Amino acid sequence: MSTVVTPGEQRTWLAAHGARTLEQRRHSLRALLSALDLHDEALMDALEDDLGKAPIEAYTSEIHLVRQELTHALKSLKSWMKPQRCKVPMMAWPGSARVEREACGSVLIIGPWNYPAQLLLTPLVGALAAGCTAVLKPSEHAPATAAVIERLIGEVFDPEEVCVMKGGSDLAMSLAKMPFDHIFFTGGTETGRQILAAAAPGLVPVTLELGGKCPVLVFPADGELDRMSASIDVIARRIAWGKYLNAGQTCVAPDHVWVDHRLREPLVAALARAFVEFGTGDLAKIVNRHQFDRLTGYLAMGRVAHGGGHDVDALRLEPAILTDLPDDAPAMTEEIFGPILPVIGCASLDEALARVRKSPPPLAIYAFTRDRRLQDRIVAATCSGGVCFNDTILQITGPDLPFGGVGASGTGRYRGRATFDTFTRERSIMSRSLWPEISFRYPPPRVSVQSLKKWLKKLG
Repeated sequence: MSTVVTPGEQRTWLAAHGARTLEQRRHSLRALLSALDLHDEALMDALEDDLGKAPIEAYTSEIHLVRQELTHALKSLKSWMKPQRCKVPMMAWPGSARVEREACGSVLIIGPWNYPAQLLLTPLVGALAAGCTAVLKPSEHAPATAAVIERLIGEVFDPEEVCVMKGGSDLAMSLAKMPFDHIFFTGGTETGRQILAAAAPGLVPVTLELGGKCPVLVFPADGELDRMSASIDVIARRIAWGKYLNAGQTCVAPDHVWVDHRLREPLVAALARAFVEFGTGDLAKIVNRHQFDRLTGYLAMGRVAHGGGHDVDALRLEPAILTDLPDDAPAMTEEIFGPILPVIGCASLDEALARVRKSPPPLAIYAFTRDRRLQDRIVAATCSGGVCFNDTILQITGPDLPFGGVGASGTGRYRGRATFDTFTRERSIMSRSLWPEISFRYPPPRVSVQSLKKWLKKLG
């Protein structure tokens, strides 16, 4: 049974240990890194049990990304913790000022099922770097991974510093109502709304990493049609890889493609070739029967141009390309979150951008064009958490680019320094000398308002 630890108990632990020093934080990060290396084989086995992830995918998309965050934090933490010197206002001369970042306290991290190790442990890295304590609530839909993480955490941390609490959605909502100092949630948009509502009475800050229909735009600049046609196989492989990863069960997976109508059929054919080349031997399974039935239902909504074979007993769904979908089809209005890729031809980029703007801002927009002016136009005309040109997914794989959504796709940012900032608070500190003492600021006034205005304008 999971250890039950309250935010109050974790804050008591923090108070007893004082502000976490650089070396104390590094000690916690190294402990997590050692435990991750010790249990990486068990984690890969668990990820195969829960999601059918092949070892290479399990390691690269989950364990490696957590290790990368840990090594980056260990290398960068000293600079992150360094106070920032600031100017003082004229009235405070002579004096000094700085901004320090302090741990926000006890944090709750609620992880999803699609990347049950990476998306639970990556925020933990930032929390430990910030000097916080943490309660981890893994997804009940990835029970084997949750069990390994519980064992991994329990072997190296006191429960008052980091603990794992397993359970379903009722536990998540119960935890969200507790007086944590910050809540970090990764999951669906509707559940995110519920978490935010549960935290609101206590005014607990919440970071939400949600989802959305991430579009792909494939449009040549003027005079570039032939050049783009020559690159269609590369474009298709990169789109197909983003949809193939974890069987499309990725929050930033390419959801659907808007393509110049002159390139639609060549792109569909190239996507089909890419999926055939990838095969199905390393394709992850769909997480459960509910999601499987939802996804296979999409196959009847348009023309299946490629794939779509499925095995209900194994929860396996071959990547499928859909065309000829009506605008109001659920596959065009709901986040697909599976290996189904609608491809829709458009007369122009303007038409595609107008359609993108009709949907809530996604976590990512993908666009294939070498033309810098066209890239700038796409960025200016859209809103999203991030943009990636000429590839998919890769914008979230490093610790230097903050990751997060906008509106329905989330609020707040993390990865690398951004996670440290999320779990710390800025504190402004000013210091002055008692001398010299200038009486000008004290009443009664010694100058007129007109003279004061002239004086202050000259000072800038």
